[in-house]
Amino acid sequence: MKVAILCQQGVMASALTGIIDVLNVANQVMRTAFYQWQIVSLKEEMVISSQGAAFKVDCQLKDLQPIDVLIIIGSQYQGDKHLWQTCQKLNRYAPLLSEKLKISTSPTLVAGCCGVAYAAALGLLDKQRITASWWLEAFFNRYFPQLELDTSPIYLCNQKLYTAGAAHSYMYVMLALIKQQIGTDVAEQVVSWLAIPEPQLSQTAFITSSALDAHQDATVHTVQTHIKAQLRQPFTLKSLASLACVSERTLIRRFKSSVGMTPFDYIRLLRLEKTKELLIYSNQRFADIALSVGYQDHQALAKQFKRHFGKSVAAFREQLVHL
Repeated sequence: MKVAILCQQGVMASALTGIIDVLNVANQVMRTAFYQWQIVSLKEEMVISSQGAAFKVDCQLKDLQPIDVLIIIGSQYQGDKHLWQTCQKLNRYAPLLSEKLKISTSPTLVAGCCGVAYAAALGLLDKQRITASWWLEAFFNRYFPQLELDTSPIYLCNQKLYTAGAAHSYMYVMLALIKQQIGTDVAEQVVSWLAIPEPQLSQTAFITSSALDAHQDATVHTVQTHIKAQLRQPFTLKSLASLACVSERTLIRRFKSSVGMTPFDYIRLLRLEKTKELLIYSNQRFADIALSVGYQDHQALAKQFKRHFGKSVAAFREQLVHL
């Protein structure tokens, strides 16, 4: 299998070397060079990672020969503006990449983190369900609204398309690729060799509300500040829209564009974060915690907690005892 690993300047070094490690261990398990990889750039001879490590490029895009797998690795996220500028730069190479892929026999595409945005800019993701890092949801809503994005899964496999969340999700998407191309037995041996932990089933457990403040919509910021200050109080969409001096529909649209979720999804996230904080740092009864974060029914909060963090309140508290 000939694998092209397409990298940009500022690539996450651990993602690049980690993917190569997984491929290399798969070869060792099989005792043959099943995977043959090369680092590909748009036109540079060296790629410098976000940490300053230099990687020699094996091939520039213009010289790319037929491949079986194309892996697009993201660079370190530096904000939506910078990511969009990079996407616009990549878009200029879309015709060249299309030509190169035509000479390959239906290659498999793998993309993770910001690499999913790069794949979108290169025109490789139309009409397919994809995932990406949870904090890129607002970016995709703004710049690629036509795509079917679901940021809940750690990774998604759709025939010959594999997409993944943040940088270290590469482990799980690469294992899925190996399982499909070689078999479960080899994938499980790679897991053993590299001591890869069991994956979270969902990205929701990693979402942090503080990362959702990095936008320029002052109206949305006003509503966010109000929600944080009045978290235990009941909210209605009408009252929030009135506070923002916009219609309910406009508030939902602007929240999804700036924050990547609806106002009530944001409220639920804040309440779950506060619940987790109080479970860690206080001895309050769970029923009292529920009331303090705006839930009249503590059982409803318990269900939301388990759905979001992947474990029950009891299991979470038991885990704290052993820390």
